[in-house]
Amino acid sequence: MVKLRAIQLVSIGFIVVIFIVSTVLVTLEHYSLLAAALFSFMNIIGADFPPTSSLIDAHSPLVLLSLTLADIANVAFTITFATIFYQVLVGVDIRYTLLNQRLRGVSDHVIVTPVSGIGLELAAKLREGKRRVVFIDENKYEVRKAYRLGYLAVHGDPTKHETLAEARVDSAAAICTLYDDDIKNTLVTIEARRGAKKTRVLSRIGRLEDLPKMERSGALRVVLPEASVGVELGDFLVANS
Repeated sequence: MVKLRAIQLVSIGFIVVIFIVSTVLVTLEHYSLLAAALFSFMNIIGADFPPTSSLIDAHSPLVLLSLTLADIANVAFTITFATIFYQVLVGVDIRYTLLNQRLRGVSDHVIVTPVSGIGLELAAKLREGKRRVVFIDENKYEVRKAYRLGYLAVHGDPTKHETLAEARVDSAAAICTLYDDDIKNTLVTIEARRGAKKTRVLSRIGRLEDLPKMERSGALRVVLPEASVGVELGDFLVANS
């Protein structure tokens, strides 16, 4: 939905005032209110064609003044309409719409959220294994980054049912929630389990004490990145000692 700016609201108010004044001026020339209103409206929107020319004699002074005001209002109308139309176009991400048509038939994929360093590393590994990845992120710029890297992506909040549904969580093999916020990961896990009982949920946690809570929410596998780094470095040192 387009949110009108203050200058657009002022412009619309100005146009309405001009319309009323213009209509009143024409009625003072003894034309009907309907004919005067139609004449003013069509001139304001720039539709200078019959029936206005056949309804009103444009040579009387008050009608000429009405036409002058209508011309001024027409400029305001054109600018306001153009800016609103531009806002509508900006709000519609055509590329996003076209690319996400491919989501309709996707299945056995892995959903990753958000588009982050860890998420992209995971996606690259999954791509090597010929597994399709669908990202979810609340930041549209991160979503576009995922597009540029060749991944499917959904712009939205992964804690919301409609976002997970758009990412086809019901037909996904797994969902990986990798936020550095344990509460966020818990909410994603709960919503994913609610919407798709058979989809495996893998989660990152930031604090070890949150592990029981995450497991109770339905996560199949929980990973603490710091612990994983420690294990990997330890294995390396032991193997090369």
